[in-house]
Amino acid sequence: MSIAHVIIDPALKSFRSKFAALPFSGFIVGLDDGSFQKARRKALASNKSVTIILPGPLPMLQAGYPGSLIHVELTSNSLVSASGVEEAARHALLSQAETCQSRDREANAFDLQKWREQTPNPNFASGPDQVGTSSDEEVLLALFVGASLSDETSDVSGFWRMWATKASEAAGGLDAHLGHVLKRTCLWFDPYDGNAYAFEDMLETCRLIEAHWALNDVPSHCYGAQYWNHPSIRAAFAGGGGDVRFYESEEETLSAAKANGGRIVSWAGKTRAEFEAASQQAGVDLLRIEDGFLRSVGLGAGLARGASIAVDDIGIYYDPSRANRLEALLLAQDVSKTEAQRGAALIEAMVRARVSKYNFGKAQTYQFPNDREILLVPGQVADDAAVRKSRSSTIDCAHTPNVNLDLLRLARERAPDSYIVFKPHPDVETGLRKGKMDVAETLQYADEIAANADIIDLIEAIDRVETFSSLSGFEALIRGKSVTVHGLPFYAGWGLSEDLTDSPRRGRQRTVAELVYLAFCVYCRTIDPVSLLPCTPEFLIKRLSQQRQSRWHVLRATVLRQASWFGRKIGL
Repeated sequence: MSIAHVIIDPALKSFRSKFAALPFSGFIVGLDDGSFQKARRKALASNKSVTIILPGPLPMLQAGYPGSLIHVELTSNSLVSASGVEEAARHALLSQAETCQSRDREANAFDLQKWREQTPNPNFASGPDQVGTSSDEEVLLALFVGASLSDETSDVSGFWRMWATKASEAAGGLDAHLGHVLKRTCLWFDPYDGNAYAFEDMLETCRLIEAHWALNDVPSHCYGAQYWNHPSIRAAFAGGGGDVRFYESEEETLSAAKANGGRIVSWAGKTRAEFEAASQQAGVDLLRIEDGFLRSVGLGAGLARGASIAVDDIGIYYDPSRANRLEALLLAQDVSKTEAQRGAALIEAMVRARVSKYNFGKAQTYQFPNDREILLVPGQVADDAAVRKSRSSTIDCAHTPNVNLDLLRLARERAPDSYIVFKPHPDVETGLRKGKMDVAETLQYADEIAANADIIDLIEAIDRVETFSSLSGFEALIRGKSVTVHGLPFYAGWGLSEDLTDSPRRGRQRTVAELVYLAFCVYCRTIDPVSLLPCTPEFLIKRLSQQRQSRWHVLRATVLRQASWFGRKIGL
């Protein structure tokens, strides 16, 4: 029967929650000899072990990176002959590595190689050949990345310098012992929640963070974004070029970008053609940004910040009047089998977690007629850029006074026997955007109005979606439903939907898994809305699912939405 971990060293009290990840129980100390001797006496009296905790190769308090701790267990037998804590820890590390060496030498070397190829610590991002030795932590980091130690002092001092000297003389050499430490004694903690996770997961997180850092190697100057989105934009574009700076005018933004060789990050709906031309003439790169396809638990118009950002150096995905980067990817980029499998896995995860763009609305069960096709027509915001900039052979979106009413009329004409369900757009339904429909007028064509509905509940209950260009069509494709589109949304023109408008630039046949992979993993940047660190789409799905189930988060989103409504009413 195990006992709870007992922390003897006061310096380790702040890491109390981390020790639940230890694979054994007992007394815990650091490199403090007084605490070690106290723990040694207690352990020998109770036939328990002592675990010595050392800083790992990635510091626990380094923001934005996985943290690590090294644990060295000393059984009651080894404690009998132990003297000081440093000697006991070194001896245990060396002897344990030699015991495992014949069985695990290749695996240890492989893990060490992966670590060094990754060079996951930003202090060593450039892979230095030699580092100083002003602290024991520097020595440890230098050893793990393969840098030689500079001889600032002639004597061999410090825990890791002494250990390295003895490991170099032992069987297998230094790298074999380093591989053992990396594989067998390191505890890894994710930077999102601080939870323990595996070596491979840690490497994947480091790869993501390093790639994100390199992607943002020039200064970013942002224009046109609402203030509540600033934290997410900063998280998405800060990196090697420094932090993101925000501006109120086009002139100020362009001037700052020219001055320090930076780029402009401009909210797509606020990016005028003149601003684009001026940036191009000045030789300044301009990226348009927009909410991605998995955004938040809460409405953007309700002050909920986004966790997924579409990034486009050509146009923007919702504007088919010109080319855009997502369209270019779908036209030209081949998707490997592994990438398509990732897309399929993302689909499975989204369906299982029941997440959508806004994750808004009350969960409901619908009882629709079972002898008719159930057709969902999702409403859109009439003055939204996705509607205004779209093209359609059936609806004159630039001049019609009511796109949603025209869409309902056409849907009824095309499917006179279907049971049509109209879902108002949540921004309109909550009063955050204009365009509320007259109920009697709507029911001329629709059989039912799904008020305050969760879009996923509806999609799962219907047979087909007919839309102008709503993202609901994409969410329906993900869930295996038939989709008819009157406009030219980004998911039209690839053989996945019934398209009522020609798309001459498109035409390559794509699978839904390929579309999901390119849209989520290549076109968008994904940010954890809690820690504000770059994350994978897979992690974001889990995070949004957690937030949907959190009463506190739902309450917060409701308060923010009501504050936004009040602010709009008084003209803020």
